Amino acid sequence: MKTRTPSAFGLAICAGWLGVVASFSTNESVILLEVPQRAPQHASRILHPAFTSLSVDPAFWMEFFGNSSHPNKLSFQLIKHIADRTGVSPWIRPGGVTQYSSLFDAKFGEPVREVSAAGGIYRTTYGVDYFKSFSNFAPSTKFTVTLNLGNDTLGIALDQAKAAYRYLKASQIWTFELGNEPGNYKATQRNLSTWGADAYVKQWQNWTDAIDAAVPLKQPRWWGGSDGTTDDPNTVAIQTDLITSRSFQYSSCRPASNARAIVPNIMNHTNITSFVDILRSKIAAANSVGSDFVVGEFNSVSCSGKVNITDTFGQALWVSLEHCNFILTLLELTSRLEALDTSLYSASLNVSRVYLHQGATLVFQSDNQENIPGANGTPGFSSYNLWYPRDSELRGRARANPSYVSQLMLSEIVGKSRASQIVHLSPPANLSADQFAAYGIYEYKKLTKLALINFSIFNKTNASGDAPGIRVYIGGSGSRASRLKRMTAPGLDEKNTDLVTWAGQTYTNGSADGRLKLEPVINNTVWVRDSEAVLIDL
Repeated sequence: MKTRTPSAFGLAICAGWLGVVASFSTNESVILLEVPQRAPQHASRILHPAFTSLSVDPAFWMEFFGNSSHPNKLSFQLIKHIADRTGVSPWIRPGGVTQYSSLFDAKFGEPVREVSAAGGIYRTTYGVDYFKSFSNFAPSTKFTVTLNLGNDTLGIALDQAKAAYRYLKASQIWTFELGNEPGNYKATQRNLSTWGADAYVKQWQNWTDAIDAAVPLKQPRWWGGSDGTTDDPNTVAIQTDLITSRSFQYSSCRPASNARAIVPNIMNHTNITSFVDILRSKIAAANSVGSDFVVGEFNSVSCSGKVNITDTFGQALWVSLEHCNFILTLLELTSRLEALDTSLYSASLNVSRVYLHQGATLVFQSDNQENIPGANGTPGFSSYNLWYPRDSELRGRARANPSYVSQLMLSEIVGKSRASQIVHLSPPANLSADQFAAYGIYEYKKLTKLALINFSIFNKTNASGDAPGIRVYIGGSGSRASRLKRMTAPGLDEKNTDLVTWAGQTYTNGSADGRLKLEPVINNTVWVRDSEAVLIDL
């Protein structure tokens, strides 16, 4: 068994409830939403300050982060805004499909892609300068060092691991990850008639043993792919300190899935929670042997997103809710499995960290994908990216995307206390669970914030007269000191980042532009327009 580091989880005790009253502007019937004033037993584990982290396809590392002497200013500005709110920089995983064909060569410097005229990436080769660029990140940044399993050559993975150990500080290496999505390997990579969980686990164990022997880290950590777990929550094939999964709700590479990637489906709280439920058995399997479960790569629509869907403000609302549901995915199980100890599920069945994926179109990923690269094989940056790191013919100028503000709201939910827990608040029976989500945030077991998300669709093109929304009465939880921050845009379909704000400020060019807007909570009542989210600091 690989070395695992035990963790202690804080559990809270339920003590009292707070009534919150909500009403739709089109229907004045009063709706009561109960909020515990003290964190209940089924509250999440204490949130890690780097809970919201980033995965970036290694072939596009230079575009996103630059080199040691010329870092990408936009990327590091946007990352710093997140770190300023949590006290810790997002952790970074340079991983993805191009991990299959990456290799280290000491004769090289910066990463070099071998690309076809159509934009297909055959190989990404990197040298010492790749590791030197890691020095541009804040000291609080931890890295997942990804190793090539796809080429089926142990020497390649060994060279990558030994180079990371030689050129990085040991404190920078959080974990090694061997292989990316081994369950998706093609016939050119493995004999598919014999390749499965058992074969993968055997190879993974043999290779990691060999790498451990060659790389003398004091406490080597390994991510085991979720392909090494079974659907039986009582069994797990890979026993390691971390199990990782990939999660994309839809795919623009699969025509049937791409057809379902439409606004009403994506902007649906019930669909999102049902999607996250898929992970439950794997998380249970990982935790049955004391392992944490990490979502190492996720986003809304795989294969680089879907234009006019994932590059709009709606993606910000999806990301906000998806992060919260990854935190809570197994905590909600307790209401259905009352025989099991709620506190045990809260402690042991939890997602530890999520890495929101960033990248560009990969031509070899599928013959059916909707997205295309840029001219002459240049990167066609994924429309689900939080930002476009460089100017490009396909995506225009380098800039933050509308979804970026979601990371600011999420980072303020996590905060700096290192004591934050989150509770998903079930909507009342007469309020649609599809269109409304509410979360209580607790620090030191006390209710400190409320996050409200209104998923009802409101497009800027349909705006006429008063905008519809929800009016929420927060009862005795509010005070004269309570303030509200609003994540908003003219509509769900807004693509102009200059019009997308968090607390009145925009972040298009990396800096916070505009005056910070902290709204007072008058008469303990807040308004949440359709297609909008708010965070109330109590």
